[in-house]
Amino acid sequence: MGLVVVHVLTAILGLGPAYAFPFLLRKALTVEEMKRNLMQVAYLEIFPKIFGTLAVLSGLLLFFLGSYGPFAQVWIIGSLAVYVGIEILVIGFLNPSAAKLLKFIDETGEKTREEPGVHLNGLYSRVRSLHLWAGILGLLLFVFMIAKPD
Repeated sequence: MGLVVVHVLTAILGLGPAYAFPFLLRKALTVEEMKRNLMQVAYLEIFPKIFGTLAVLSGLLLFFLGSYGPFAQVWIIGSLAVYVGIEILVIGFLNPSAAKLLKFIDETGEKTREEPGVHLNGLYSRVRSLHLWAGILGLLLFVFMIAKPD
């Protein structure tokens, strides 16, 4: 019972804040606002990194200590596949895009109170969209864990 509570709470603490990221990355009217929004998200990403990892580890521990049947069930394989998909999306696409955007903002020396250019807005929109897709996949992960469709 205690491990189930740890698993559920770490999943909530890990994925919960990530659902706010697309909202934190609302339309930025200035370069300064864009950078501030990106930095807020970067600061809060500690929750998915730590608690998301703990949720996966506690979930695997639950499986190996519990009586959930064979490993090759749709809800188990599906959950792990979605989690891997989220990690690929975040590590392979989202983080590099956000880093590129922040680097571009810093290197160009654009005046912080100016409206962002088309290139910055495009990158910013990409980062926001990738966060939105990660959130959608996170919802699918919760569906697998709650419904256990197999």
